[in-house]
Amino acid sequence: MTRIAVVEAAQRSIDLQYFSTQDDTTGKLLLEAIVRAANRGVRVRMLLDDWNLDDFEAGAVALDNNPHIEIRVFNPYSTRDQSIFERVGNVFSYLDKFTRRMHNKAIIVDNEVAIVGGRNLGDEYFDAGKDLNLRDVDVFAAGPVIHQISNNFDRYWNSDEAFTLDALNLPPPDNDAIEKIDGDMEQHWKKMMTRTIGKKLKALPLYREAKNGGVSLIWAKAELAADSPYKVDQSSDDAVSAPAIRIDQLVEHAQREFIIFAPYFVPLDDGVEWLKALVARGVRVRIVTNSLASTDMVPAQAGYGHYREALVKAGIELYEIKSDQPKPPVKSMFKPSSQNGLHAKIYLIDRRDLVIGSFNLDPRSERLNTEQVLVIHSPELGVQVAKLFDDVTSPTSSYHVVLADSLENPPPGTLVWVTEENGETVYYDFSPHAGFWRRLTDEFFSLLPIDEQL
Repeated sequence: MTRIAVVEAAQRSIDLQYFSTQDDTTGKLLLEAIVRAANRGVRVRMLLDDWNLDDFEAGAVALDNNPHIEIRVFNPYSTRDQSIFERVGNVFSYLDKFTRRMHNKAIIVDNEVAIVGGRNLGDEYFDAGKDLNLRDVDVFAAGPVIHQISNNFDRYWNSDEAFTLDALNLPPPDNDAIEKIDGDMEQHWKKMMTRTIGKKLKALPLYREAKNGGVSLIWAKAELAADSPYKVDQSSDDAVSAPAIRIDQLVEHAQREFIIFAPYFVPLDDGVEWLKALVARGVRVRIVTNSLASTDMVPAQAGYGHYREALVKAGIELYEIKSDQPKPPVKSMFKPSSQNGLHAKIYLIDRRDLVIGSFNLDPRSERLNTEQVLVIHSPELGVQVAKLFDDVTSPTSSYHVVLADSLENPPPGTLVWVTEENGETVYYDFSPHAGFWRRLTDEFFSLLPIDEQL
């Protein structure tokens, strides 16, 4: 609703840059607000990664037909008009290039305000998913840093990797289909906004404040650390990660504490040594990531599992988010089945320097995908994020992963997952509440030598 509010308040321009865009309940609401803004003359530019864009293809063509809306696709593959044989051939010829994605997420309005963070556009990112909901954090930003965010958008928009829909040889827009999509969107908007949920959403304080231009802000110095769009053309060994470099610079000066929210956490041996060195010089390192039960990416969880024991032995405080409900014993091994997982990517140094954006602590973010983060120097925001970490890692919300020999009566195994259930402390010697198929899938991926691609 905050995104819808700033779109409704837009007077000149709306720029959107997203990794994943879905044509579902919340996605339609935002797109409908964008069309309404375009119809009153606001210039709209949408830069979308090609990942998972097939389902949105018809809608994209319809939106792009609006004279005030232009859509471009970054590093296209699935939206190219090619035969199945051409696609299969390209997979084998250009596999490395097609796995390099634009992971950035931002919406910029009138070059005055922006919302930047980890959320993609889809129901599961806005607490509206049926099978999966992901907890995330955004920054509502204004002030001089907006120029950096806007300039970075322009850098991507004008890059050789951004293709217009015309350049992709997609089927030309069909007027009847466009009219139907426009009509469906209008009906969907009226239906949602006249329902009780729509009225409640519009009554949210932040929605009203954003629409009326009266949002209370915390003023602090801020900067953008963003990868070049041409990172996808570099080899993984040569790729330069601007967010990783900036985080490392900040952590180098850490004196007391380093807090990490990392939903997909594959540190590799170098990352373990980096964090271990921090602990050795007296910095308290605290990490929260997904559990096997809560993750929507089992392969990444399997990669993380290779380093879990080394992290705990190094003195790092490690927590794994719970899913709302235990997994049933029989469930599709590939379909995400978590009720409530973690998706926020946050790094807090000494409760003073805050980094929020799209960057995960894994090889994919550092070497393969493009990423961007906001770096905010604010003790006031640092206190809020530290409180959020304490809430998320409480025994009722997370498992604390500890060494078995640190307990008086340890269960078998090296590691123990400690949590609270029904008011009592409970211990597990395996990833709790994940279900049979998830454990089997996790075991399968843990055997594959793919950590560098995760």
